Amino acid sequence: MRLALLLVGLLIGFGFPGCSSAPGPDPAEPTTKGPPDWCVAAEARLESLDCRDPRGDPMWENRRGERFADTCHTLQDEGGVFVDPECIANAATCEEANACPIG
Repeated sequence: MRLALLLVGLLIGFGFPGCSSAPGPDPAEPTTKGPPDWCVAAEARLESLDCRDPRGDPMWENRRGERFADTCHTLQDEGGVFVDPECIANAATCEEANACPIG
């Protein structure tokens, strides 16, 4: 019993083996940078340019309230319809964004 208490005291006093008291990276911050999320960038570009469809509805959100980035991710995951979010994200005008390939 005394040995068990002594071991517990030593482990607490010196730290558990393999554990470091030095802080690690913040889990909220990625340790490596991945590729840019072009769908999010394209949505931000459409909104910043205030691009609208012929009915006057915003192009960064559809009539059901779904954001462009969410729809874009779904299209990329499911395939079928091709959307070039990188082209849209790099567009200088709404006309350029509308000229990006979709098909």
